[in-house]
Amino acid sequence: MRPKKDAIQKLIDRAGTLYWKWQELLEKDEDDQEAERQGNKRMGRPPVALPVLRQRAKDAYEFQIAELRAAELAEGREPTPEDEIIAKGEKLRQKGPGRPAISEIGRKFRHLRRKLKTLEDAMAAIDHTASPVYDGIGRPAMSSRERVAYYEREIHEVKRDIEQAMSEMPAIERIKIMLDNARIDRRDAGMRLKTAERGEIEEDVVALSSLHNQLEAEIQALEKQLEDERQAAKGSVIIGAPGTAVGILPPVGKEFSPGIQSVVAQLEAQLIVPKLPAELTPETLEKYKQDVALAKEFNEAIVAQIQSLKI
Repeated sequence: MRPKKDAIQKLIDRAGTLYWKWQELLEKDEDDQEAERQGNKRMGRPPVALPVLRQRAKDAYEFQIAELRAAELAEGREPTPEDEIIAKGEKLRQKGPGRPAISEIGRKFRHLRRKLKTLEDAMAAIDHTASPVYDGIGRPAMSSRERVAYYEREIHEVKRDIEQAMSEMPAIERIKIMLDNARIDRRDAGMRLKTAERGEIEEDVVALSSLHNQLEAEIQALEKQLEDERQAAKGSVIIGAPGTAVGILPPVGKEFSPGIQSVVAQLEAQLIVPKLPAELTPETLEKYKQDVALAKEFNEAIVAQIQSLKI
């Protein structure tokens, strides 16, 4: 579970967000504002002038900074550098607050789980003798067996889409998805097991307990496999003396097919190699740390692509 943010961190996030709202208004002109109003005309209060909006945004940012400094002083903390606040606001502006939206493959898996539950209910309600009576209004109802066959066809299509999407993913992303779904299945199995133990549903407690244990073992295996893949993709980080480059080297030990070597060379050419500043000061060192963090994130994605091409 993500740790809860403290009050100071929340103020930093809010100040960074307000800074970039202010900057967006500074970058706009009267023509941009007029274009946004077109097609959105309505009765009521007249629109606020752009200079007034800019001043309000500046005042809100400065008020938030003052509140942050007061909170830091009250807790005896060092003042957070303003460039760090701005960088955090930029990251929040790109990512957005809250939990990340579900991915397309995650949406497909969720759809599959719902279809499987619908199929399970349809199979439980199957009627071997009765057939629906057509009353002449609308489309004739499907029989229980036809409904089961219909759901099975839908599930087959969803599974085929998922397999196609996962076959095009890097190994790390594929394992992450498998791990997420195994955890969801474990959670569902645990809930059904507890309900069965209370006698609220008629299910085999021993079978559910065995299923829960199997999923637990599968999750542990996937977690280990994911960690191994991350270590393999991380490569080696070499830090030299001041002024030398910091590079992330791909691990060796596996061979590439001859036709893929040129592709691998193109990917390796995209690796970012930040360099230490010529003069080490607190400001340049902080910027260097940010550059290394960004380069590491980018290079890990490139190395993961290279790993997926290995035989």
